[in-house]
Amino acid sequence: MILKKKTVNLIVDDYAIRCAEQRGSGLEEITLMEKPVPEGMVEQGRIADEIAFYEFFKGTVQEWGIKRRKVRFCVPDSLVSMKKETVPEHVKENELKAYFHMEIGNSIYLPFENPAFDVCLLPERDANDGKRKALLFSVPLEELNKYSEIFIDAGLKPVQCDIRSLSAYRYFAAVEGAKPGKVYLFLEVNLNWLGITIFSDDLPEFMRYQDLDIPLKNWRCVPAGENAFTWEYAGDETYLSGLLEDQMVELERIMNFYRYSIHKGRRTVTGIILYGDYPDLAKVRERIEENFTLPVTILNGYAFPEKIAALPRSFIPVLGLALKGESS
Repeated sequence: MILKKKTVNLIVDDYAIRCAEQRGSGLEEITLMEKPVPEGMVEQGRIADEIAFYEFFKGTVQEWGIKRRKVRFCVPDSLVSMKKETVPEHVKENELKAYFHMEIGNSIYLPFENPAFDVCLLPERDANDGKRKALLFSVPLEELNKYSEIFIDAGLKPVQCDIRSLSAYRYFAAVEGAKPGKVYLFLEVNLNWLGITIFSDDLPEFMRYQDLDIPLKNWRCVPAGENAFTWEYAGDETYLSGLLEDQMVELERIMNFYRYSIHKGRRTVTGIILYGDYPDLAKVRERIEENFTLPVTILNGYAFPEKIAALPRSFIPVLGLALKGESS
């Protein structure tokens, strides 16, 4: 009997690191682990104290017994830029990367220098000249290398990186099923930030990271079993409530931008998929339903495909990462 090799899937936030260790390519044999990240090591997705984070991460790898594993990880949303670009007809699909290498910094401009990037050719064409379109995803190479090098130095073998909302959508499509013709707004609400990504026909069309200006000291970490934690808010509840209302205004602005600026009124969001580690997502859903006449689904975690064993929804992006597969 040949044993399936184990792979670990990691996501690092400013306040927590989450891991799904899997045997094989599905979620049938999976172990979830979580650990709080000490304040100040990671700030808005960037490793602020490399030496301290390395020592913390090396100890975590030893504690979890995952040394020498292959690892997939998600790039923090705060570092990701997504743009739609036009591709000349003469550029072949296997020449896409070379083309963007030449054009970045010349005809294509990004919010940072020296990017790492990936590109996805789209089925649509420019309405005016029929040229092809492509999605360009980029992150600062320096920040990406910090994570990769620390993972390697701690004894792991990075094989893939992904974007968090794409991983969440992959999980949703596999477990719940994305319906043709629907436009889904994925809203990930976490302790100190939220992410908004709009998907149509299995492709992202809009992506936004929003810092929530909530000090991490206002959250209390509470053990919830072995390698598991929950979070309780210990700050000003009135401030938190007002912040939530502010996000409803921003959500409306984004949906209007998608409908009228991107699609000239011809397409609109048809449903909201809500997830994240914010402890009271039910209240968030309630606020959304009070402000918008849209179906809101709180996405739950399951051991796919049976959907019998419930898993913490804070792990949903990690579960989607685990479904990526090395050939994707």
